[in-house]
Amino acid sequence: MTLKAMYNTLASQYATADCFGSITDSHTCAISQITRANLGARPNSKVLDFGVGDGAFLKKLEQQMPNADFTGIDVSAEMLKYAREALPLTTIEASATEASQYLPIHSQDLVLAHFINAYVPINALFNQANLLTRSNGYFSLITTTYDSFPVAQQHLADFITKESLLSCIVGHYYKAVVKNTTVAGSEDELLNAFKQHQFEVIEHKRIRIPITLHNIDELAMFGIEGTWFLNSLSIRMLPRSFLIQRMKRLFSKIFTFPYHDTHVIDIVLAKK
Repeated sequence: MTLKAMYNTLASQYATADCFGSITDSHTCAISQITRANLGARPNSKVLDFGVGDGAFLKKLEQQMPNADFTGIDVSAEMLKYAREALPLTTIEASATEASQYLPIHSQDLVLAHFINAYVPINALFNQANLLTRSNGYFSLITTTYDSFPVAQQHLADFITKESLLSCIVGHYYKAVVKNTTVAGSEDELLNAFKQHQFEVIEHKRIRIPITLHNIDELAMFGIEGTWFLNSLSIRMLPRSFLIQRMKRLFSKIFTFPYHDTHVIDIVLAKK
């Protein structure tokens, strides 16, 4: 499945992805950070959302920044249609990695990158943010790192140590995923990325959301349909039908239920 095809299905999966409040709580925190920075007081601020999706976050932000000029980028035309229905904004159908090809350099007062780091390499994301954020402008990032879902990672590590053909295959795939990961490995690595790209962290909050899944169907819904257990590599390598059917079979060998874990999410507001 292509990245665009995956994004075209996300509108119907929002409730699944947010079933434990991961998106809602993160958005609330980001809005609070932006409000405390008094960004709404700036007239005619230019706000760019790298992965605007259905426009849900910008719709909330509009209440705090009613005079802002909003631009949303997304690879999905379907998502952009929903965004235009949500609020007045300029839309660009493209990847976040191509944003600087469509907009003037150093033109944005606030750049948003919320939950797209799983699909866009962190350095590419920060490079675009650095190019497009004006001097004294702000960059709002919401992302997970490899600190998230520690119990799932331990289950997977234990399974890989078993001497079987399946565990070897899974181990090989997992190493490929880690090698090609798009997200930071840890909180320190994430914060260091801001320093490397000339951003000063103004406010950072790490939230920990407990999750409980009672059976394999719930795990598949949350991890696969909700996309929290996926990244750009798995999306490109495996068709969606394979992911749902085969991964459910695989997960049943790795996980025991009820499965309790922690969704760790970092919300950062930085200034250039």
